[in-house]
Amino acid sequence: MVTINLAYLVVGMMEVEVVFVYPGMGQYPVDHVSKRDVPVVQACGLVFAAVSIGLNLIADVVSILANPRLRHPK
Repeated sequence: MVTINLAYLVVGMMEVEVVFVYPGMGQYPVDHVSKRDVPVVQACGLVFAAVSIGLNLIADVVSILANPRLRHPK
């Protein structure tokens, strides 16, 4: 559950940075959407997706390692 919540936190930081005007990775794509800079927005989306997928992969591997029934199937 921790890594899944971290994935939501990383992807959800965009709203917090936009609302409170914090400079960061979440504010960056929002600024470039208004400038119609498509490659930057695509790259930021790719980074957010890769982080989310990576954290979910880590969560799956840890759950398999932690559960002996999944490590040794019959």
